[in-house]
Amino acid sequence: MRQVITGLVLVLFLLHPAEGGESFHLTADSTRQILRGTDHMANLNYVEAREAFRQLKDLPGGDLLSPFLEGIVDMDQAVQEDRGEEEFKRVLDRFLARMGPVVVRGEALLQATPDNVDLMLALGMIRGVKGAVDRTRNNYLEAYQGIRTSHQLFTRVLEVDPHRADALWPLGLYDYSVSRVPALLKPFVSLVLPTGDRERGLDRLRRAAREGTFTAVPAAVTLTRVLSGWEEQYAEALPYAELLASRYPGNPEFLFLLAFLYSETQQTRQALSVAEAIRIALEQKRPHFPPELTPRYLQLRGKIAMDAGAHEEALTFFRQAIEQQNVKFAWITAWAHTRTGMIHDVQGERNKAVQSYRRALEIDGPGLAQEMAERYLSEPYRGRARPRG
Repeated sequence: MRQVITGLVLVLFLLHPAEGGESFHLTADSTRQILRGTDHMANLNYVEAREAFRQLKDLPGGDLLSPFLEGIVDMDQAVQEDRGEEEFKRVLDRFLARMGPVVVRGEALLQATPDNVDLMLALGMIRGVKGAVDRTRNNYLEAYQGIRTSHQLFTRVLEVDPHRADALWPLGLYDYSVSRVPALLKPFVSLVLPTGDRERGLDRLRRAAREGTFTAVPAAVTLTRVLSGWEEQYAEALPYAELLASRYPGNPEFLFLLAFLYSETQQTRQALSVAEAIRIALEQKRPHFPPELTPRYLQLRGKIAMDAGAHEEALTFFRQAIEQQNVKFAWITAWAHTRTGMIHDVQGERNKAVQSYRRALEIDGPGLAQEMAERYLSEPYRGRARPRG
C-alpha cells in the first residue's frame, strides 16, 4: 500500500497551467510548491512536506490538491512509523472523509471543462488513490467506481493529447498490476474492470520514465520495484535505483535496494560502498535510520558476501541478523534463515539447510523468503544462477 500511495502522488508533477475562469489551473508557484512537497515526502521529511502542501491551499488549484496531498503525507507517515493497524485505519478514514467534497468539486469543474487535460490528470489521481484506500477499508463499490473512473480519465487524457506521456505512468502501473491477477480470477476481474497487459504495462512505465515531463521519479520507483522483484531484471532496474538513492539519500529504502541490485549484478565493491553508507547512518543515528534497521543491515551484508561466494562471512552476518531480530523486520529474519539454508545446501549440509528453512517458515506472514524456503525444502538449492537482465 505504501509503495502505491507514495508513487501515485508523485505523478502530480505533470500538471501545467490551464486557462479560464473557474477551470482548474496551476501557476508556476503552485507547481513549485507541489514539487517541493513531493520531494520532501520522498525523502521522508514529513514536517516540511506537510507545510509545503498546506501553503499550496492559497494558490491556484490548491483547493483540490492541498487536502489530497496532506492526506497522502499522513498515510505515508503512518506506514513509515509503523503506528499500528488501528491508528492506520483512523488515518485512512480521515483521508476518505476529506476527499468527499474534493471529488464533488473536481467533478463539477470537469463537467464545465470536459477537455481540461490537467484537471483530468488531477482528478484521475485523486479518484485512483481514493479507490485504493476504499479497497483497503473494504468499501468495495466505492473502490470499483474510483478505480474505473480513474482509468477512464487517464485514457481520455491520451485521447485528447497523445503526447502527454505523463498519463502513461498510472496506466502502466494499472496494466502491470492487473496482469498479475491469478489466472482463475482474471475472467471475473475483466467483467468489471479493464483488462491488464504485462508487456504494455512495462512499455508504458519505461516511456513515462523516458518521456514524461515530471514522471521520471514515480516511474523510477515503480520500475525499480517491479524489475528487481517480479521481473528479476536486475541490470535494468539498477539505473533507476541509482537515481532514487542519489536524489533521496534520507530514505533508507532506496539505499538498501541499490545495494541489493549492485550485489545481484555482481558489483560487490559498489554494494559494499552503499552498505557502508547505511552503517554510518545507523551509527550516527540519522533521521529514519533507527536501531531497528540494524538486522536489516546485517542481512544485507550477508547477502552481499553470499553473492560474492564468501559463504562463511555470509553465515556470520546472517547469524548476527537473526540474533538481533525484531518484530518490525521479521521478514528480514526469515530471509536470514532462508539464505543460511541455501548456503548449507551448497556446502552439502542438507540437514542444517532443512533446519534453517523450517525456521524461516516459523515466522508469521507470507513472503518471498518463506516461498523460497518451501521450494528448497522440496528440492535442495543448487547454487546461484546467472543474474537476469
